[in-house]
Amino acid sequence: MKSAAASSVFTAHGDIGRPHFNVRITVERLRQRMSFPRRSQQPMPSGTGRLPLPWLPFEDPLDPSSSMFQQGSSSAHPRPGIPALGHPLARIAAIAVILALAHYRWVQFPWRMPLVGILGIVLVWLETRSLSACGLKPQSSRALLGWTLLLLALVIGVINPFVQPLIDALTGTKADYSGYGALLGNVNAAAHLAGGAWLSAALGEELVFRAFLMHHLDHLLGRHRGGRVMAAVAGGALFGAMHLTQGISGVLLTGLVGVLFGYVYLRSRRNLWAMILAHGLVDTWGIATLYLGWY
Repeated sequence: MKSAAASSVFTAHGDIGRPHFNVRITVERLRQRMSFPRRSQQPMPSGTGRLPLPWLPFEDPLDPSSSMFQQGSSSAHPRPGIPALGHPLARIAAIAVILALAHYRWVQFPWRMPLVGILGIVLVWLETRSLSACGLKPQSSRALLGWTLLLLALVIGVINPFVQPLIDALTGTKADYSGYGALLGNVNAAAHLAGGAWLSAALGEELVFRAFLMHHLDHLLGRHRGGRVMAAVAGGALFGAMHLTQGISGVLLTGLVGVLFGYVYLRSRRNLWAMILAHGLVDTWGIATLYLGWY
């Protein structure tokens, strides 16, 4: 009796009472009762194993190839800059233009070098859309202090007392600092030059020869075995060539310091702030020695 009653109940609802009921008809009736709007037949999206839901867009947002997925990821991955600026010929041309502007006195000391450095930073930013590529990024105080002290120790404690006399002996000349003779015993002149050195040399030269130049040299040379050493040597040679007024010994000495700064800059993950601080302190120390007549 129970089985007959149950059978009559299922039979009263039509297809549900059949042992093998039609799933498509059953889903269609449930859909009508829930008042879902009827959708036109659409093909299954290729590459997906899920049925499209009637109230969602037909495009699968979880599919990496979908436009919605790409739009959502565009905010997390910024668009790159101008790719043409990363071409090797474009890098060489940019280096030539920036160094020419840094050499010719189209603006008086101490403003020329900072302005050229800012122009170089703008070029790098147009290429990468990032200031981190120029070393303009936060650094820990420990890293700043550590790299600064290392550079000071190597320049003041090693290069100046030991390497410079060797260079003088090999070249038969000494670095020419006659242009700074007015600093001897002159507090005002020394203080004025020290302030200009922090703006022109410490800030400006580091923007040009480390932030800008090493960025391009690292891309041109640093991708090969020993490339970072080659990039540092090339950067140091260009840095030394900018000091021709100091004679051959001065060029070699400043070139060696440029190699050291360039290599440490790359090894320190572009810690530009340490380079600026160390450069300013080294120049201040040098001006103090000229004021005291130690040269």
